[in-house]
Amino acid sequence: MNMTDSASSTSIDSGMGMMKAYLHFTPGDTLLFAGITPTSPGAVLGACLVFFAVSVAERWLRAAARGAEARFAQRSKRLVSYAFDSTADTYPAGKDSAPQVDASSKHFVLSHELSRGVLAGMQTTLHYLLMLVVMTFNAALIISVILGVIVGETAFGRLNYH
Repeated sequence: MNMTDSASSTSIDSGMGMMKAYLHFTPGDTLLFAGITPTSPGAVLGACLVFFAVSVAERWLRAAARGAEARFAQRSKRLVSYAFDSTADTYPAGKDSAPQVDASSKHFVLSHELSRGVLAGMQTTLHYLLMLVVMTFNAALIISVILGVIVGETAFGRLNYH
């Protein structure tokens, strides 16, 4: 990789072509993989639509993760209260010797933690893919990602808050 560091140079020679290190609308940027290089205006438009949809999906996934988190908290409370309800017959009424249960505390539930990890991995993957697209400096793609985030947040941003 030959990177020039002169004031007049604004591109980087990666051996496979020139990357424009400034905002532009021209086609020819490599997107994510060497074989994906939209070279016509129609191909750039198609890429813009795809990344718009990916941005909307990322916002939906974020809302879905919030909903899953709320369900995990409710299920965790039910599991804890169920585990300690069986002790009610063991301790006589009126005695303070029964264990006190804090049902709001977070307990490790393997299925919750695995699901949370998978959702976080999916979100991070989409974030990084969108970041790589924005790093092409193609203004059309950047605008598509931003518009996708706006539409996705408008559609899904209010969902699953407690």
